[in-house]
Amino acid sequence: MNETSKILASSQWQTDVPSIIIDKLGNIIALNPEIKKIISGASPKENFFELFEIDQINALQKIFNECRSSLRTSKDVVELSVEEVYHKIEFSFTPLKSDNNIYFTIGLKQYQETKTETLSQKFVVASNEIEKVTADKHILSVINKIKLTFPFTFIEKAKIQKEINELDDFFWIKEPNGKLILVNESYAASLGFSANQLENKPEQDFLPKYLINLYQIVDKYILETTNSIILDSIASPVTSGSRKGVKVVVFPMCDLEGHVVALIGFSQRSLIEHENQDADINSSFYKELLQPVIVVDTQGKIRAYSNEFTTLIVTSKDESLIDKNFSEIFDKEFVEKTNKFLADSTIKEDLNFNYIFSEHGKNKADVIVRKIYDIDENLLGAQLSFTRKNDLQIQLESKAQLYDTVLHHGPEAIFIYDLDNLKFLDVNNAALKLYGYKRNDFLNMDLTDLYAPEDIQTLIQSGDNKALNIGPWRHKKHDGSSILVELTRTSIDFQNKKAHLNIVKNVTNEIEEKKWNQHLQIAYENSSELILNTDKDGIITDINELVSKKIGYSKKELVTRPFVSLVSDDERGKVNKNIFHSGLLKTSSLELEIKKPSGALIKTTVIASPIKNYNGEVDSYILIIRPIEEKVEAKDLKHTQEEIMENVDPPFLSNMFHEILTPINVVLGFTQELWESLGSPTDEQKEAVEIIKENQKLLLQIMDNAVEYSTLQQKIVKFKPEDFKFVDILEELKENSKKVSESKKVELSYGKISSSLTFESDKQKFISLISLFIKFGLQITKENNINLSAYNYDDKNFVISIKDTKTVISQYLYKGINDVFADEETSSRRNYGFSRFSIRLAKKLLELLSGTKVAIKKGEEVLEFGLLFPLKFVINEKVKVKVETIKSTPSDQKQVQQIIEKAKLQRRQIDLTQLSCLYLEDQVDSQILFKNQMKDLKSIEFAPSLELAMPLLKTKRFDFILMDINLQGEYNGLDALRIIKKMPGFQSMPIIASTAYMQPGARENYIAAGFDNFIPKPLLRDKVIEILSQSLR
Repeated sequence: MNETSKILASSQWQTDVPSIIIDKLGNIIALNPEIKKIISGASPKENFFELFEIDQINALQKIFNECRSSLRTSKDVVELSVEEVYHKIEFSFTPLKSDNNIYFTIGLKQYQETKTETLSQKFVVASNEIEKVTADKHILSVINKIKLTFPFTFIEKAKIQKEINELDDFFWIKEPNGKLILVNESYAASLGFSANQLENKPEQDFLPKYLINLYQIVDKYILETTNSIILDSIASPVTSGSRKGVKVVVFPMCDLEGHVVALIGFSQRSLIEHENQDADINSSFYKELLQPVIVVDTQGKIRAYSNEFTTLIVTSKDESLIDKNFSEIFDKEFVEKTNKFLADSTIKEDLNFNYIFSEHGKNKADVIVRKIYDIDENLLGAQLSFTRKNDLQIQLESKAQLYDTVLHHGPEAIFIYDLDNLKFLDVNNAALKLYGYKRNDFLNMDLTDLYAPEDIQTLIQSGDNKALNIGPWRHKKHDGSSILVELTRTSIDFQNKKAHLNIVKNVTNEIEEKKWNQHLQIAYENSSELILNTDKDGIITDINELVSKKIGYSKKELVTRPFVSLVSDDERGKVNKNIFHSGLLKTSSLELEIKKPSGALIKTTVIASPIKNYNGEVDSYILIIRPIEEKVEAKDLKHTQEEIMENVDPPFLSNMFHEILTPINVVLGFTQELWESLGSPTDEQKEAVEIIKENQKLLLQIMDNAVEYSTLQQKIVKFKPEDFKFVDILEELKENSKKVSESKKVELSYGKISSSLTFESDKQKFISLISLFIKFGLQITKENNINLSAYNYDDKNFVISIKDTKTVISQYLYKGINDVFADEETSSRRNYGFSRFSIRLAKKLLELLSGTKVAIKKGEEVLEFGLLFPLKFVINEKVKVKVETIKSTPSDQKQVQQIIEKAKLQRRQIDLTQLSCLYLEDQVDSQILFKNQMKDLKSIEFAPSLELAMPLLKTKRFDFILMDINLQGEYNGLDALRIIKKMPGFQSMPIIASTAYMQPGARENYIAAGFDNFIPKPLLRDKVIEILSQSLR
């Protein structure tokens, strides 16, 4: 028997009444032929609700949802068009449970309106009793209509809602279990909600805490006695507000068999002022309460009590406790605790504690002490409520306290949700901190609010598992960001509901670390270096593929083999002494000969880096093997290489280097992004990043030199000759050579420098050349100091010279620096590690500036090595290029310098979250890098060209514009600057230039062109913030 057959067999399926069976999603499972007469489009697998119009769908889904939540039959009347005639059809939804699921039968019948006389006999309200407590004709009219129409149809319910909304006083109807059926807007507003929000919700979810217990007692009394209750202002939910002096009337509505089917409540203003405050306490009311309760005044005298209280303290009901002081019943500690509570006017909350009646039957109880006030907020006394407790309850409370400790004080993030509707029932502080919510906000959500839409269906499908470790799931935090979590889920009963308790483990960092390890693994496997891993004793544990390719051993042959077996016999002791048995915790290097399988030896440099364990001790080693290239003596090959280099078209070379620089800058930027995402890097990771940073600086320096060199090789070279003093550029020269000085541990000091030495030259090109000259000296010398001098050589020339001892230049430095400026450049590159472009740039600049190298001698002894320049700028006649000379006026130079100095002085703290940026950039990767680095900005818009930027400039407001010089479209960055500055409202807009490489004087040139500032790529966060702090007004 299939599932459909089982459903039909277990249900009261009527073939003569139009009927349908649907699943919990509304899909039709089965239907009888009669239904086609009313709903012609109905057929299996169709969605039932999609067969109707919007208004009808809303009404039907409301009946369906009520049936699904209460698991009871729910019905209402909906108007349908059948053969172009509208009929009132009663839809009846009934839940039907199968073995593993729940279905719903829907019956349809023509709605027959019955006469009022018949309806008036369905429910009974003691009208004569109600008329005694209220003379309000409007309220009486509403109550009468409720009697005639209850239970309400959809239309009748709307009419009653309209009627009660017209009442100034409170009015509500609720089911015996406390679920609100209808409330008027006046009552809802007093609780801080709208009527729609309260409808079909439990009353206790919205009442003030101090009223819940009392109202539950009142409801219980009414349900068991079917009597009405009048509560004076002490029980009104708004007595502390503008509506003082009101009383609340609650009465039952019963069926013909005397069963209470609903409770009706309303408020009205008290018409009688009691002469004595003691009369406010209705002692007869308290007598009948089914819970132990007493009321005491401010003197401690008992003013009212329930019969249940006499049972609790094991005394006769006939013995009156009125006017007896409660200290005669309770012990000293109980009395002192209660009196202290009543005396403290700052405490408004209830007092809760446990108590044992040691002299009255040893009964155990929970005590709630609640203050009672009159309408003027004067303290009348207190109501003391007692809840009996047996040993089992005490044991359960102990377990509850243990649960509370685990939930609310444990380090794990935990939340509990209702299995039926997925609403959160409880959450601990660890989970609130993890997701970033306040407690009330979190408890107003359901489980689906934490999930991405594509994960919700999978979540629902896994909902039947009672205990499950699942994940990782992507959860949403309050700020919109995502985290990855693993959940340990357990089914529990919580607050009388079937629920799931979830222990949440944030695995975001764990997964990011795995991703980072994958990056490292990929880099390891695809590195251009030969890499081996060994244990602390030098036994090889792993190699990358390049080791096998270059040396000739397979991975199987090398793993578990001692590394020293690969080196020549004479060098084994050196390896153990300097690496594996050295005890050093820092990277070291050795020149070793590695044996190939054939027995041939390869000269290599081996770099050994120790990997430390959690105790800081050496756990293993990473060895990097770099083969040393043999000298190539083939003359023809050398000449061929030089010829190729010389014949490269300079404009092509310049464009090529610019194209290369853009992705290099992006790579360097994202390397910085990865480094910042590490959080707490290990020492090895720090060392690796430092190596990357040093090589990053070297790479950028080489590329900048290459770009500058290729620019100088072009047919038009622009010069800006100006007069300046040498002492004015000393600080810039020292700053340019600072990194080389620090890395080589060689100090730059000053020798003979003429303070009056003034000459004419292209300042930026001169600074570039002398900076290279100093760096060459710092890198070549074996001494710990380089001495820089500058003075007049004769009437027409001056010299910039260096030496590395107090009196003379060392032979080693002289030979090295002389080789650099000689025609032969191969030896300089090989011996000192200089890039080809750095050497060629230096010689090209020396040639363009009409300089020559010179040895400063005394007799035959060389004292210094220097570069000789003319005091008056002249163009070298040997340079076969067309020269465009540009003379900048002193006023122009002064204006640019003032802008730069003003920018430095105007640095200020900036709040990125308040700034909006437009970035004109044609490279998508550069856009992504900037977005990641500057994610704190309020907003970022990108445009690859001026044409696409114009709509953004006209429709949005920006605080600054960042402009790449090379753009798509018809206009470059300089064109775009001039056009934007002419637009209304953009004359004072800060516009900052950016480009992939920084030529000498770039910043000054761009500021002179009209930009507010300049920033070279990669655009890293700290660099951008520094420039913004200078540029924003």
